[in-house]
Amino acid sequence: MSSTQPVVIIGAGPSGLLLAKYLEQNQIPVVVYEGDPHANHRPQGGTLDLHEDTGLLALKETHLLEEASTMMRIEGEAMKVVDKSGKVWLDENVPEESEASADTKNVPVGEIRGRPEIDRTDLRNLLIKSLSPSTIKWDHRITSVTALSPSSYQITFVDKPTITTPYLVGADGTFSLVRPLLHDLKPDYSGISMYELEILPSNLTPALEQYIGKGALIVLDDGKALMPQMNSGRKCKIYLALKVPFDWQKENPLPDTNKREWLVNLFNGWLPQAKEIIMASQEDSIGQRKIYQFDPELTWDTDKTGVTIMGDAAHAMSPFAGEGVNQALADALLLGQTLVPLFRPQPQSLKSASLPPFPLSLLPISPPSPSLERPTPLVEPHTSDLHKALRGFEKKMMLRAKVEMKGSKENMDMFFGDEPARHLAEMLTFHGRVGMVLGWLSWPVDKIKGLFSP
Repeated sequence: MSSTQPVVIIGAGPSGLLLAKYLEQNQIPVVVYEGDPHANHRPQGGTLDLHEDTGLLALKETHLLEEASTMMRIEGEAMKVVDKSGKVWLDENVPEESEASADTKNVPVGEIRGRPEIDRTDLRNLLIKSLSPSTIKWDHRITSVTALSPSSYQITFVDKPTITTPYLVGADGTFSLVRPLLHDLKPDYSGISMYELEILPSNLTPALEQYIGKGALIVLDDGKALMPQMNSGRKCKIYLALKVPFDWQKENPLPDTNKREWLVNLFNGWLPQAKEIIMASQEDSIGQRKIYQFDPELTWDTDKTGVTIMGDAAHAMSPFAGEGVNQALADALLLGQTLVPLFRPQPQSLKSASLPPFPLSLLPISPPSPSLERPTPLVEPHTSDLHKALRGFEKKMMLRAKVEMKGSKENMDMFFGDEPARHLAEMLTFHGRVGMVLGWLSWPVDKIKGLFSP
């Protein structure tokens, strides 16, 4: 094994773990530092939908798609949109025996249709399990990240030895400690604050489960949102979102007792199921947070070499387009594809070797078998090559993410604007019809050509 220093990744979220997996499968040394003491230290959130050209592609390229497909729920895509009066503007739930539902059953492993749902915990555990046991360093809480030079970085931990590295990746979220090495811009408060709750299967009545549906119920009105979302095992995550000033939650703290009743009062005058959903949740499972986002036009340049960021650390966005994790996984794949050729340059084929001495040099030379190619050793990337590659990666990443950052902001404005339920239902209906009519545009080129072949 080469003595090449490992790539240091800060953060064991989806992007950090997937990058580690991609580097490991290409035999490039990598280590992930995570502040949590173990994998199950805190909840990982609810469920997310994986998109074909980002999240699903990243899993495919790391050879995890087949196993991940066993954890996915196609029916989790179903959405139901309601306003505070209880008027249903859209309901994508269909009877199990219908033709539409049958189309989602018995899908061959590895052949993924639509935007299947997967629990965040399942996705993270899959990524963790795929790595060598020693790759993740748990219980490494960072206190500071500093540049010793334009190409060397020092990471200081709580009660752990300090390390230095020439190769540093910040996958450490919205409040990244690595990001200030590249620029001093910070994400803005979006104007939306949230509460997170959970209904255990034992508290989810059949009537409530039927009303919520197989995927997500979205109730919108008055600058508020109530969004229960089914997870695997009949668990249900609930997100309550409010359009409020930055200090609103501080000025209106959750009480020590009767938290659910307090939250119910925020939705006075709403459909009766709003109260039922909140009161079915666990009193001790309630959390709260603010939603932050970067300007979609964000770009940066730096003289630093060997350091970059990805995921929320690079382009935090609101959750109202379902793109955060998908973009993070796409970032990790792109960064892995950027780094591998620098650490392992493409091997030279025996075909390019010098000719043997006369008279063998007069013999015909056949192209060598791929199995005869000599693998090149692991190398330290040249500083200028690494700098150019990482700045190119960042530009590509932000150009791709820019579209989704704009989309998530537009969706957020719609969720908390005028007649949000009607507008959301119209948008979903429109995109559904476009997908049916123009869906072939996302098919593989050879499949498209087949449509027009004689």
